[in-house]
Amino acid sequence: MSRWKILAATTALAAMVLATTVSLPVCARELQPLATATPEQVGMSLERLGRVTSVLKREIADGKLPGAVVMVARKGKIVYSDAVGFQDKGANTPMTSDAIFRIYSMTKPLASVAAMTLVEDGVVQLTDPVAKFLPAFKDMQVSVASTGADGNAAYTNVPAGRPIIVQDLLRHSAGLAYAEITKNEPVKAAYVAAKFSQPGVHEYDSRGMTPAEQVERIAKAPLIHQPGTVWEYSMAVDILGRVVEAASGKRLAVVLDERLFKPLKMVDSSFWLPASKTSRLVQPLPVDPASGQKVSVLDVSAEPMNDSGGAGALSTAMAYLRFRQMLLNGGAPTTRAPSSSPPFSSICPNRR
Repeated sequence: MSRWKILAATTALAAMVLATTVSLPVCARELQPLATATPEQVGMSLERLGRVTSVLKREIADGKLPGAVVMVARKGKIVYSDAVGFQDKGANTPMTSDAIFRIYSMTKPLASVAAMTLVEDGVVQLTDPVAKFLPAFKDMQVSVASTGADGNAAYTNVPAGRPIIVQDLLRHSAGLAYAEITKNEPVKAAYVAAKFSQPGVHEYDSRGMTPAEQVERIAKAPLIHQPGTVWEYSMAVDILGRVVEAASGKRLAVVLDERLFKPLKMVDSSFWLPASKTSRLVQPLPVDPASGQKVSVLDVSAEPMNDSGGAGALSTAMAYLRFRQMLLNGGAPTTRAPSSSPPFSSICPNRR
C-alpha cells in the first residue's frame, strides 16, 4: 500500500514498549521525564538491541530510508535510544532525537483514545449510532457484490442492516473504505464522484476540506460491507474524529491537546507546525526506492481545514513513547502497579 511505502521511504520511527510495571507515585512525577535503565537491569541485552541500529544503518547506507529514531522501553524505563542517518538527506541534516515526524496512521490510536475518554465521561456510548452525532450517516446503503452471468463481479445497493455505531469506527468494521485499497469499484467511483477522493491524490490528505465537507462527501457513497460484519482498514478513524468533535463541541486538535498532549507532556505533538519548528521536521527521500515514484507527503506548514484522526498528526519519538507507556499503565502518565491503576481522568482530573 502506498501509505506504507511513504512511511518506509520517509523514516522508521520506533517507539517500542514492553509491559511490566512497578508502583510509583503518579501526579507528583508527571513533570519528570521517563526514567532510564541499562538493558540488563530490565532483562534485556544491550548487544542485541544494538543490532536494531546496525540494521537501520545498513538500510540508510543502501538508500532505503534517510534516517530513524529508535527508542525502546521496558518496565517503564528507557533502555535504548538512538538517532541515525539524516533528518533531511538533501540538506545533509543529521537526525536528532527530537526530530518531528509526520506519524500518519500512528494518529489513529491518539484519536481512538480521545474517543474513549468521552466514553469514560458518559458523553459517548460505544453503541451510539454514528448518525446521532453525524446525521449524514443515517440510512446508509451497502454495495453488495455478486457474480454476473459473464462471471464478473456485479454490484447492487441494499439498505444497511443496522446503523453504523461508534464501536464500528474504532474497530474498522463500519463498512467505510480507503479507495486505494478496496476492490469495490462502484464505491471507489462514488468517492471520486462525491469529490472525497481524487485520482492521484492520497485520500487521507483531506486537509483542504472542512470537517462538514468530509462527512457529507464520504456519506454519499455506499458502504463496502454491512456495518459490524467485516474488518477492513478504512477512513473510519477520520470519521471517529468527527464524532469526537461533534460530541465535545471542540476541534480534534483541541481535544487531543487537552486530553493527551498537555497531560502527557507530548511536546511538539500537533496537526501542523509553526515556522519556528519546521527546521526539525523529518523530510523523506525524494523518490520511493520501492516504487521509483516521487514521494508525496502532507504539507504541515499551515493549519489544516480539518484535523485527520486517521493520518494527520505530528510527533516525536519521545512524545509517542510517553503515550504508549500511558496505555500500558492503564491510563496513568507514569508507571504504577496495573492492579491499582485508575482511569487517567481519575488520576489527574485537573489536567482535563
